[in-house]
Amino acid sequence: MNRQSILSGGVFAAAVAAMTWTTASKADTTVVESPPSGTATVAAAPAAEREAYTGPNRRLIGSGLVTFGLSYIPAVIVAGTSDTSADHHLYVPIVGPWLDLGDRPGCGGAGNIGCDTETTYKVLLVADGLFQSIGAITTVWGFLTPERREVVTTAAVDKPTVHVTPTSVGTGYGLAAFGSF
Repeated sequence: MNRQSILSGGVFAAAVAAMTWTTASKADTTVVESPPSGTATVAAAPAAEREAYTGPNRRLIGSGLVTFGLSYIPAVIVAGTSDTSADHHLYVPIVGPWLDLGDRPGCGGAGNIGCDTETTYKVLLVADGLFQSIGAITTVWGFLTPERREVVTTAAVDKPTVHVTPTSVGTGYGLAAFGSF
């Protein structure tokens, strides 16, 4: 696998992960965010269990680590497989792509990479450096930005259910409804 496809795949994966990062939530769980002023209004729920969390912003930290990891891992792979001495800077997180960009050999001529290919490598190095930086900044920002959440879990109550299914009625067809009320 060549260096261009490894870097472009990693940059693409980091971009997709950063834009689609979501978290799962449990059923019958209500999350109430506290306003910035520190006062929260929570509607009373019968048979509710309350759990408060105050600490680093876990979503920011998680998305920052994913973004950084998806951009740094391909860079390490390129650093380990490339014959170009400038690419060995990619072992250094965050500043490695910028050091590599500054030490790139010339393009064209005998023994050098073609100019179009070298330009592509430089664009990928800039993208990789930006995603590593964004991931690192997001992670640090997650530690500096407190998360205040109050989770209210309500007890499961038997709710009325209705099920509708097709059925035959005499010589024709119809619907049958059944459930618990």
